[in-house]
Amino acid sequence: MLPSRREDALMSSLQGKSEFLSVRGLQLHYLDWGNHGAPPLVCVHGYTSSAQAFNAPARHLRDRFHVIAPDVRGHGESAWSPDGAYQYRDQAADLAAIADQLGLGRFSLIGTSMGGIIAMTFAGAHPDRLARLVINDIGPDAETGSQRITQMVGARPDDFATLEEAMAYRRQMSPIVAGRSLDDQDELARGVLRRRDDGHWVWKMDPRYVQQRVTHGPPARPPLWPVLQALSCPALVVWGEDSDVLSESQARRMTETLPKGQLVSVPGVGHAPTLVEPVVLAALNRFLTAAG
Repeated sequence: MLPSRREDALMSSLQGKSEFLSVRGLQLHYLDWGNHGAPPLVCVHGYTSSAQAFNAPARHLRDRFHVIAPDVRGHGESAWSPDGAYQYRDQAADLAAIADQLGLGRFSLIGTSMGGIIAMTFAGAHPDRLARLVINDIGPDAETGSQRITQMVGARPDDFATLEEAMAYRRQMSPIVAGRSLDDQDELARGVLRRRDDGHWVWKMDPRYVQQRVTHGPPARPPLWPVLQALSCPALVVWGEDSDVLSESQARRMTETLPKGQLVSVPGVGHAPTLVEPVVLAALNRFLTAAG
């Protein structure tokens, strides 16, 4: 049964608790959705996003899981790397240190886009730490959409006179964002933008990080096909059927390569599914709660 409007409103008022950890010399931020003692579920966002990207799915999953969503270094409220260390291995090492400091032991992991590469990189180094893995609309091989996103970020305005102006720009650039409720759009925007002293809104992302990708392209991905082939835990690949970041052929190859791989396709959706599409929520509920 779908939630009523009143239930939707109540859910949208729920927020994760803002927390910080000192991780490998950086102050990293994360949202903790409570329910300590429940199975831990860590969620890692994409390149243009922040921990807030998982607010909507966390509201659906928080009653059964201890949901934790970090801001990747250089994003959101997390610190910027002083030496420009923004390789996937740096981000995966941060993830391992966060898990260690929070005493998570084995946990389930969701990674969207860039977060999916970080998750696969983590899985290669710490396969025994994962109970389940969800890879959202990204694969071991780069496709055309990755360069499109790099160019889009490099060309976006540096600041906006109002938050409403910033939200309008984000709707223009992303059909996925445009399809979200205005409340969702507001909290997603606040996750990636901050208000400057002069009242203008500016991006939270480290400009040095942006320039790295514009100049050199996205970081090289480590060899991830062997990681998938060796991964013993169940894994779910989420593929937006209109995505230019993950093709159908690569999504199906991933599912076939994973020893315990499953695929959920999201019709009419590009990069990247929000994870609250009905077909994805149903798949997540089955996958994350299945025995074994």
